[in-house]
Amino acid sequence: MRELIVAGSFFLLALAPSGAVNAQPVPAATQAQSDSAEIGDVIKRFDAAIRAQDLDALKSVFHANTISWRATGHPSSRAWIEKATNTPVAALEDQGAHQLLGAPEVKGSALAERFGPPMIVSDGQLATVTFRYAFTENGKVTNWGAESWQMIKGDSGWRIVNLLFSYNLQNVAPMPLDHLK
Repeated sequence: MRELIVAGSFFLLALAPSGAVNAQPVPAATQAQSDSAEIGDVIKRFDAAIRAQDLDALKSVFHANTISWRATGHPSSRAWIEKATNTPVAALEDQGAHQLLGAPEVKGSALAERFGPPMIVSDGQLATVTFRYAFTENGKVTNWGAESWQMIKGDSGWRIVNLLFSYNLQNVAPMPLDHLK
């Protein structure tokens, strides 16, 4: 397998324009600042889409407009949901705020996700963004936890490939006061 990877790398080098092999990389600090600013813009667009309950705008921050959003509930929150609904809750679920947008039960509600300071790790092409969040409806926290985005940079800028979040239900485990710091 390693031989295929090495051979593939040599193939890519052979295809590169002659000057590309000797090109100087962008200084790491400059690249990191640029990535942080561009990813910060994605976070703002994500936030605006949730607040406007605009599913098309939300899709636009995901790669190929395809939402990949998964959740993992803390055990006490999953147990509460199971008891309330008499339905088992898997440790990993395909669910997220995008499923609320446009739903009749939240029409007229003010939805928002508050973000803690993001931690961004990027090499200029691939990034992982993690932060703490609090999801609110009409200004009241409904759930809170941690969120992680896997992102890639394509022709149209940074896009989310996968979103994974943990959740604690506020009525089961109240959010600590310093959670978003």
